Parts: sequence; C-alpha cells; structure tokens
Amino acid sequence: MSTPGARWLGRWVGQPMLELAYVVGSLFLGLVAGTVTVAGLAVGVGLLPVFLLGVPVLVAVSYVVHALAIIELKRAGLFLDVTLRPRPMPSLGGNALGRRGMVRRALARVRSAEFWKEAVYCLLLLPLGMLSGTLVISAWAVALAGVALPAYAGFLPGDGVVTWLHWSNGAEIVTGFALGVVVALLARVLTGGVAAAHLALAEALLSPSEKDALRGEVTRLTETRSRMVDAADAERRRIERDLHDGAQQHLVALAMNLGRAQLKFDTDPEGARALVNQAHQEAKDSIVTLRNVVRGVHPAVLTDRGLDAALSALAARSPVPVRVYVDVAQRPSPTVEAVAYFVVSESLTNIARHSGAAHAAVRIERAGDQLRVEVADDGRGGAAETPGGGLAGLRDRVAAVDGSLRVDSPPGGGTAVTVEVPCAS
Repeated sequence: MSTPGARWLGRWVGQPMLELAYVVGSLFLGLVAGTVTVAGLAVGVGLLPVFLLGVPVLVAVSYVVHALAIIELKRAGLFLDVTLRPRPMPSLGGNALGRRGMVRRALARVRSAEFWKEAVYCLLLLPLGMLSGTLVISAWAVALAGVALPAYAGFLPGDGVVTWLHWSNGAEIVTGFALGVVVALLARVLTGGVAAAHLALAEALLSPSEKDALRGEVTRLTETRSRMVDAADAERRRIERDLHDGAQQHLVALAMNLGRAQLKFDTDPEGARALVNQAHQEAKDSIVTLRNVVRGVHPAVLTDRGLDAALSALAARSPVPVRVYVDVAQRPSPTVEAVAYFVVSESLTNIARHSGAAHAAVRIERAGDQLRVEVADDGRGGAAETPGGGLAGLRDRVAAVDGSLRVDSPPGGGTAVTVEVPCAS
C-alpha cells in the first residue's frame, strides 16, 4: 500500500515527468511520422499514372503508417497508462502480386477510412508535435532556470543577478525563484493539457470508436459464423460418408450373411455356422466403426470423465508417443471442453500425418477464467495456415468461443499450437 508521500511524489513528480517525456517524444515521432507520410504519399500519388508502381507504394505506405500508429498507441500506454486499441487494417488477402484480384484488394486498403485517419494523424503530428514540444520544453526550461537561480546566481557575470531590474541581489534571487515556482506550476498544467490533447487526438483518429468496434465485432462474428456453418456442413458430410462407407456396408453384409445362414440351417449346418460367425464379425466391425464415428463427433468419455480421461484415451491411440498433462481443477463448460478436445485431436492428427515427429506433448491448464491448451512436437516444423486447411479450421473453431490461437512452427524447429479460451462457468 502506497504512502501519502509516495502518492504525492507520483502526482507532482512522476506523472509530470512521464507526461513531459510523452510530449517531447511526440516532437521527435512527429518529425519521423510526418516526413515519412508526406514523402510516401507524394511518391505513391505521383506514380499513380504508372499504375502498377503507384499502388504498391501506397500499400507499403499504409503498412508504415499503421506501424507508426501502433507505436503512438504503445507510447500512450507506456507514459500515460492508457490502453487504446488500434484500428484493424483491412486484410489484403493472397500472397502473390500477380494473383487475380490483388489490385482490387490493394485499392480497397488504400481507400479505407482506417488508413486515411492514421495518415491524417501522422501529418498532424508533425506541426502539433513541434509546436507543443517547443512550448513545453521552453516552459520547463524557464521554470528550471528560476527555481535553480539561488544555486548558480553567484557564478553569473556582472554585479546584478538580473541586470535590468536594478534591485539588490537578494531581491532578484527571491523574485527569480518565485517566478520559477509559478512557471513550474504553469508548465505542469501546460504539459498535462498538451498530453491530454495529444491523447484525445490519438483516440479520435487511431483507435476505433465504440460504434466502429461494435461494427467490427459484428463483422467478425458474421464471418466466423459463416465459416462455422461451412465446417459443420463438411462435418455432416464426413459423418454421412463414414456411415455409408463403413457401418452401412458392414450392416448390409451382416443381414446378407444371416439370411444365407437361415436358408442353410436345415441343409448345411456347418455352412450356416460359418455364415453366422461371419455375421458376428461384421456386427463387431460395425460397432467399432460406429464408435469411431461417435468419438470423432463428441466422445462419451469427455462428457462422463472430462478432458484428462478423454485426452489420455486420444493419446493412447496416437501413432506418435504423446505426453499428456492436464491441470483443470474446475471443469469448464461442455462447449469449451469440446473445443479443447477438438484442438488436441486435430493437432495430433496433423502431427501423425505431416510432422515426422518422434514425440509430442499436450499441456492443458486453467488459470482463472482462461483455459490454455498447448500441443507441441519435435518434428520438421514449417506448418503454414492456408484457407480451408486444418489450422484455419482450428482458428475458426476457437474464434467461435472468443478464443485465440497461435502457431509457432519454424522450419526444423517443431510445431507448437497454443490456444487460449475463456472458460468462466
């Protein structure tokens, strides 16, 4: 618990110094941001008649301006202890410049309101940063000169401390010190006001408004819902295919063998017995097939005994040796458990098929209202997320419950999939 003295120092010393650093930093960042933005826009717009040259330059400028905007928001958090979310930039999509539709996506990014708001901020930061930085530095310099006057008055040349006042040295020192204190208080107010103005401008141009944030969330949820509907439809078709190609074929063979055996009971008991044995095997194969289909949808052990037992059973069936660690004192909701199980199941399947790993590890922990799932292997790495691929499906499944997914897969360094899902229950 902080003492009154510490709080006083924080308010009248620590906070003003942080605000001063923020404002002075705006001066230097404004020089960089303004110069880069002006030069980039000038070159990009100037090359627009040469269409294929102007558009890439403007797209590159949009990335640079967005990076500068994020730096500015980070500075606000560092010096003013204010958290501002950055505006999400429209994604270009695609990887190759020659891909069909790339120019259209690039133009959409350059025309986006997000880019131009950030560009306007960078342009405004150049004159505002220089003006406010100069005023604040001058105010603090005058204040420091007055407050420190008693310390260096004796080293000043001439007979008087302030020669044009023609007062006694003592009166001039006291007057200079008093003016320094007054100017310091004014500088404190000026610095706080300038920092607040910079912050308000950054919040208006660099951070999404409540309406923008709500619109973006609705868009994200709509896209996630669409992908989840597609994934559910694909899962339904997979189940239908598995039932048709597996269990249904076994059951048809079972019915045929039982029918043939029934016809042979009187004339060929041994043949009938062999057909019954075949039918028995078909029945067992059908049970295994149905169990595998059900396990792929939602295993019963997950509902009955939780993640530890379900993942242990999953690891036991994996062709790659898997070490499982589960520390979940309080079970999350069934939906979160199903997502965690699906992430581990899909990751282990990918490891067995593509990684060439000798070992894998699964670690699940609950910390407060967050469930953290980590699946790592020692394979060849280099896993990349592609549209419609397994990792993209995992991301969609996790995003549906407001979770996050991160994939670290350097070439030759193995792959680690980390998922964090809110699990308040």
